[in-house]
Amino acid sequence: MEGTTLRIENSSRAHAESLNRLLLTDYKTDLVQQDGSWQVEVQLGELAGLLLKLFDMLGSWLDTEHVDSILIHFDERQYTLLRPSKERLQDSNAFLLERVAQLETALQTRIVIEQAKGILARALGVRIDQAFSVLRKAARDRGMKIHDVAATIAASPMTAEAILAATRSQADQAQPFRLAEAGEENV
Repeated sequence: MEGTTLRIENSSRAHAESLNRLLLTDYKTDLVQQDGSWQVEVQLGELAGLLLKLFDMLGSWLDTEHVDSILIHFDERQYTLLRPSKERLQDSNAFLLERVAQLETALQTRIVIEQAKGILARALGVRIDQAFSVLRKAARDRGMKIHDVAATIAASPMTAEAILAATRSQADQAQPFRLAEAGEENV
């Protein structure tokens, strides 16, 4: 195609062909394979230059201001424009999948820790923040990650007290002193 074109990368050839058929009714398009990905090239005409200039300016502004994204409204539709990044992987699909996996892992870790805190608070008769302190101390004493100790407790709540017996006795000895210093009553 001649002139400025918009390329829309697709996850598969079937998706590219489907999008190409849809766009053919209103636009001049070509289906191309570039660097192993299927793309639909759309000829936009005179408007393309203006759009490219606008998006270049927006990208420069996002980068200069260190803003991660902006929401663009076209009538009733919304689109998110992300800040260009040299660190971001060239393959945005791979980047986004990696980020989703990281967030899912973080969420699962957080869920397990929250479950363990609740179990400990109930088993030891302490507040949630105190239960986290006990959990953190147990991990340090054993040279383990908090998540690993929390996973053991969450997997076997009935044995939580036994798992932390040594830590609890140390916490019980230290707790009245810490609480008295803070002017709080023992829970």
